[in-house]
Amino acid sequence: MQARAPRPAAGVALDAAVAVVVLALPVTLWATGAMPFVPWGAAATVISCAALFWRRTHPTVVLAVTAVLGVADTAAAAPGGALLLPLAIAVYTVVSLGDRRLGLLAAAGSAVVLDGVLLLRGASPGSGVVAAVPLLLAVAAVVGLVVAARRAELASARDRAARAEATREAEASRAVAEERLRIARELHDVLAHQVAVVGVQSGVAETLLVDDPDAAREALAHVRTASADALRELATLLDLLRRGDEEAPERAAPAPSLARLDELLDAVRATGLRVEVRVEGDARPLVPVVDLAAYRVVQEALTNAHKHGTGRARLTLAWTPAGLGVEVVNPVPREAAGGVAAAPSTGHGLLGMRERVAAVGGTLDAGARGGEFVVRAELPAPAPAPAPALDPTSPEEPR
Repeated sequence: MQARAPRPAAGVALDAAVAVVVLALPVTLWATGAMPFVPWGAAATVISCAALFWRRTHPTVVLAVTAVLGVADTAAAAPGGALLLPLAIAVYTVVSLGDRRLGLLAAAGSAVVLDGVLLLRGASPGSGVVAAVPLLLAVAAVVGLVVAARRAELASARDRAARAEATREAEASRAVAEERLRIARELHDVLAHQVAVVGVQSGVAETLLVDDPDAAREALAHVRTASADALRELATLLDLLRRGDEEAPERAAPAPSLARLDELLDAVRATGLRVEVRVEGDARPLVPVVDLAAYRVVQEALTNAHKHGTGRARLTLAWTPAGLGVEVVNPVPREAAGGVAAAPSTGHGLLGMRERVAAVGGTLDAGARGGEFVVRAELPAPAPAPAPALDPTSPEEPR
């Protein structure tokens, strides 16, 4: 066993106290004459007791010293057992510090050797000294095992607590990251459309300001309306973030959903984007998160069509038994089709759409195809199972 780490001051004081207390017992017996004073035995006893000061920093060495001196003293002096207590403490220390195999073997071997030496020196097999040797060493080993088990249990509990704390910190960090992503996505969804309208209409107003003042004023009216809508939606979102969902203000607008699709289309068309809408299949209510995802996909796709397209877009809502397909197609300007972007874009809109659709278990595909830019999302929306038909021939249940 290797040397242990340096002891703290409290550990040094405890080990010194143990060595002094153990040495005080034979000194008292010598002083009262209860045990004969033998110079060799006294020297061995002092060395064994002093060695206990290093029992936790060098447990194996201390065990060897106390065992060898105990056997030597027993073989050379009158049977008094003065070195049995230091040996027992050394056995306990080795076992409690984790080297159980060495400690148990040392206890068993020392008991056999010491009792053998005692019997050879004429001690009676039934004498108290012969019985005390294995009993005391066995008790020391058992106490060491109990202490080692307790230490292992405490170490395991501390390790579990540390892992639990690390897990909580990781979960908290993940929750913060997810919340930041959600806030960023909501801010983008709330502002991107209105800011795009402001940018396009202000450009229109600047172009027509001299040649067609009436059209320029109309474009500026759209800018004013879009700016007011953006500020109102931003204020609502910030209020929600400050108060929390449970304390949402009563003045907050209804959550975006396909039920408000006509309002979105009217606002988009008012900015000059011509949108053709086609619905396939029978519409049905959606889960709120899926409904919100569908609305945001339409909003972002139409915003992109307005910013980067040619002024036209086609929206298709395809209802199937398994879900809802949302597709927005707009022609791509020639310069964009040739590899030059029609307008600057960060790409955050498409990324936000992908994350939102993936969060509800759907898929999204977006890209240029044959002169058109296509955004298609597949959202899970299984049709409810039909209610079981009642059998008219079955007897009516008693009321």
